Amino acid sequence: MKKIGIAVTDPEDWTGISLCNSVAQFGMQPLKFSFSGATSDISSGKLYAGKIDLTALDAVIVRDLGPATRNDVSFRFDILCQLRELGIVVINSPESIAKAANKYVSSYLFQRNGIPTPKTVVTNNLNEALDALASFGRAVVKPVFGYKGIGVECVKNDDGGVKKLERLLEKNSLLYMQEFIPNPGRDIRIFVVSNEVAGSIYRNAPAGRWINNLSQGGSAKPCVLTEEQERLGLKAAQVIGTTYAGVDIIEGDRDYVIEINGTPSGKGIFDACGLDVTRRIVEYLEGVV
Repeated sequence: MKKIGIAVTDPEDWTGISLCNSVAQFGMQPLKFSFSGATSDISSGKLYAGKIDLTALDAVIVRDLGPATRNDVSFRFDILCQLRELGIVVINSPESIAKAANKYVSSYLFQRNGIPTPKTVVTNNLNEALDALASFGRAVVKPVFGYKGIGVECVKNDDGGVKKLERLLEKNSLLYMQEFIPNPGRDIRIFVVSNEVAGSIYRNAPAGRWINNLSQGGSAKPCVLTEEQERLGLKAAQVIGTTYAGVDIIEGDRDYVIEINGTPSGKGIFDACGLDVTRRIVEYLEGVV
């Protein structure tokens, strides 16, 4: 029986549980582990997490790498690369997870490959940031390595906005700024698996707020994509190199890809549409292990 590792931090995570169930339904053995408990014994060649021998796995599905310091993150990526060198299938690949997690890199790749994305400036120079804010009129400022909408702020080109930029630069030493795109108060999450759209939802911001992330109180509703939206979702995932991904689109004067998640949750699409995208992930995996 094939042994499939599920890398997940929270044992109650919906997507992690669903991945385990889907792996079992396809006749393989799911083994849940967390990178926070990973150990590499270089002398003996042993690589394990808790009681799980990672080198004995046939594949690893990365639901998340878990919170970590810079050293920890590097170590966890190194583990994924090491497992792949040993012939173990790793989904998503370390490179694609890294590209998706780094908003600067993903925005650059979108722009280079002709994918519409909001005007973006990344700088550690306050004067450059203020020039960008004046040009945008209103900017969305995000952590380069942020997730779940944490730390995202909307900044207007006024005295309050200038002070906010100064505070954010002092705190983070770097500003990632995107032009605010006027929109219907929602965005679109497209779940892509193996170059196909597995599902899509609208994520609506809660009343009186503008951040649409479900983890920030947003609500999910079914979404029927236009041909252009489907094209953009598939191309974004292809450019980043993910096997599965959540691609986020904002509807403005045109459709813009705002970011991509290389370790997305499937819960919102399940709640809104009844679609379990983890089955599609495992179906793909079954064909490559």
